[in-house]
Amino acid sequence: MSADLDYMYRRILSAVGGAGNIAALGCCITRLRIIVKNEKLLDVNALRLIRGIKGYVRSGVQHHLIVGPSVSSKLFTYFNERQNFPSLEEIGAQDDKAFGGQPSSQATAFLSRPLMYRITAVCGRIGSIFLPLIPAYIGCGLITGIGNVLSKTILVSSPNITTLIQVLGQSVFFYLMAIVGYNANKEFGGSPALGLAFAGVLNAPALSKITLFGLNFTPGEGGVLAVLLVCWVGSWVERKLRSHLRENLEMFLTPLITIFVVGTLALLFIQPVAGFAADILAKGTRYLLQHGGLWIGAFLGGTFLPLVMLGLHQSLIPIHQQLLDSLGTNPLLPILCMAGAGQVGAGLAVLFKTHNAPFKTLIKNAIPVGLLGIGEPLIYGVTLPLFKPFVAACIGGAFGGAVVAFFQTGASIPFGVSGVVMLMALSNLHSTLFYALGYVTAVVVGFVATCWLGFDDPEPKTTHFYP
Repeated sequence: MSADLDYMYRRILSAVGGAGNIAALGCCITRLRIIVKNEKLLDVNALRLIRGIKGYVRSGVQHHLIVGPSVSSKLFTYFNERQNFPSLEEIGAQDDKAFGGQPSSQATAFLSRPLMYRITAVCGRIGSIFLPLIPAYIGCGLITGIGNVLSKTILVSSPNITTLIQVLGQSVFFYLMAIVGYNANKEFGGSPALGLAFAGVLNAPALSKITLFGLNFTPGEGGVLAVLLVCWVGSWVERKLRSHLRENLEMFLTPLITIFVVGTLALLFIQPVAGFAADILAKGTRYLLQHGGLWIGAFLGGTFLPLVMLGLHQSLIPIHQQLLDSLGTNPLLPILCMAGAGQVGAGLAVLFKTHNAPFKTLIKNAIPVGLLGIGEPLIYGVTLPLFKPFVAACIGGAFGGAVVAFFQTGASIPFGVSGVVMLMALSNLHSTLFYALGYVTAVVVGFVATCWLGFDDPEPKTTHFYP
């Protein structure tokens, strides 16, 4: 892997105009994200041809290189071990001088749109908070899902084994709030250790014994939403204190005042508000799926691909986790997974109908990873450039989402797994069967819709357009 990372590192630097032309660097679950100082030095075609890059897309001023899960974080670390690049959040907080005094017109235009930048920055930060949890989520989620099926079948009379499987599957959630607090406070510009303290305050078992100002405290109320909100407030307070206190007092007074003031505010105001929001989210989701499952599922499954295309899907991560905390299962994730299934169907139809041999090879390489839930190669390399297959994939996702929502399937994992792998991370045998039905439905409808809508078959000479 190190040789591949070194190859990608050197080729990417060459294609973007060298290390000195990188203004900021970031990553999400599947992508390395780059902002450059001078767009004229960047060679997009060279980026597309780098081995290991499964797709390329531009979002505003950011250049997204789709490299797949785990590779994105490893490549990001590899870059920063050799060059200490500014983060995307740091570059957004600076003025145009961050681009070496010569910002490109695209960069200036993008940063002059506060709403666009804020949405991108928020999604990026949420991804950074939860990205380190993905390996544990995947492992624990798969163990829990498999255990749920086994406990209802061949392990019915083996309670000790099923309990052991439950312990292994739930292990990441035991310290989840502390990990989220640590990562969140770090991302928001505060001390990571204080994030641990905030999470401890919100989840202390002794809270159940306290009644103050007529309020009965509940440990863990508000879940990850409460932790994120408290860390956001706490990091702001900490930064303000550090900038105003004298150096000889700052070391002692900053953590003292921050924990006392923010901790008190968290219990009296922030946690109750987050708890109310989490309750509304859980009840609202349950109500919508019970009373409008077909239509809600179709809407969610049909609109998820555009969110992935824009990189905004990361904003849903706290919602996934909160639904799992509140309901004991995540009904949203299986619905959204249908978008990837629709895309696989669309990709198969393009593979069946295209006469472009190099394009066929690209699709054959993209479909297996699409089945595993990594949809970017199909999005940016196949369906989106042809457009009509992208629409067909959304239609397939809508039909699959309707099926999955109608039969009320649920996942035992908040996020991190999708595609056919999700079959091993569902809450029970019922969910497994109807997820499979929804997945097949999405693939078939995506295939049929692509054949019906058609597409303009690319000429072999233009195949270099596809990564």
